[in-house]
Amino acid sequence: MPLTRFTWLRRSLLALAALALLLAVAFVMVRYLHVDNRVVRWLRDQVPGHAWNQPRWQGHSLWLPGYRYDIQGRVLEGVDDNLSGLSYDAGNDRLLAVINRPSQLLVLDGEGRVLQRHRLQGASDVEAIAWLGDDEVALLQEGRRSVIVARLPAGDGEPIDVTRARVIALEMDEAGNNGPEGLAYDAAGDVLYVAKERSPTALYELRGVLRGETVQVDRSAWLKGLDFATDISSLEFDPAHRHLLLLSDESQLLAEIAADGRPVSWRSLANWNGHLPVPQAEGVALGRNGTLYVVSEPNLFYRLQPATAR
Repeated sequence: MPLTRFTWLRRSLLALAALALLLAVAFVMVRYLHVDNRVVRWLRDQVPGHAWNQPRWQGHSLWLPGYRYDIQGRVLEGVDDNLSGLSYDAGNDRLLAVINRPSQLLVLDGEGRVLQRHRLQGASDVEAIAWLGDDEVALLQEGRRSVIVARLPAGDGEPIDVTRARVIALEMDEAGNNGPEGLAYDAAGDVLYVAKERSPTALYELRGVLRGETVQVDRSAWLKGLDFATDISSLEFDPAHRHLLLLSDESQLLAEIAADGRPVSWRSLANWNGHLPVPQAEGVALGRNGTLYVVSEPNLFYRLQPATAR
């Protein structure tokens, strides 16, 4: 009888240990790898009429499934931490990035080399940047729930004094670290898109940014088809197709939506060729010839080329 009890107890303990291990693995896969989001995405793709990456969008979109990395995880020299938003300066064929602490603006080339640095004097918690044309940029302050419209200096090292710049207050009630996170600018419509990161995700238009009479419009309904993404860490606007590009760090994906929120295309940030997933994707920019750029914390640079570039 004692031997039977001992055997039962041992088997029970082994079963509890196995259950605890399974729960721990499930927690990691859901909390950090967001496998549940990927399952939801796969299930949605099986429903006729609701699938992303439908062939009819090829030739009429960026078509993200066709993109491939040619630079992956390059460390930006001289940048140690807190690399955040990214934008493309079409006037000078260069990239603009921001570091949120201490607040800085970086000018990069298409290879991920730092060309210039500018201290953002008077700015706080800058999470995103959008090039507005000429030498003007929009800077997003998450904690202060505001957008700064500032002018870029000509010389390397010159500070940008944002205390003298125009500030646009955002109508958002939530406090903490779940505020506005992404910016994208539509120059033709003079519309600045602003994304709220999470809890819940949200999307807004700021109309008339350069005209000086800004009106905020809620476009969160456009995100209904993106319910498998738990956060939005960056935005970009594609002027050729008038589509929005959304970057999700937690769900490790890029997604493209039409101007009315219709799902167009998506691709995972992982490419399963021996490279780790993008650790904390914070910024995306669309450059010349459809090239996509992504930056991630603490200091990593990625570049993706469309199928037409190969």
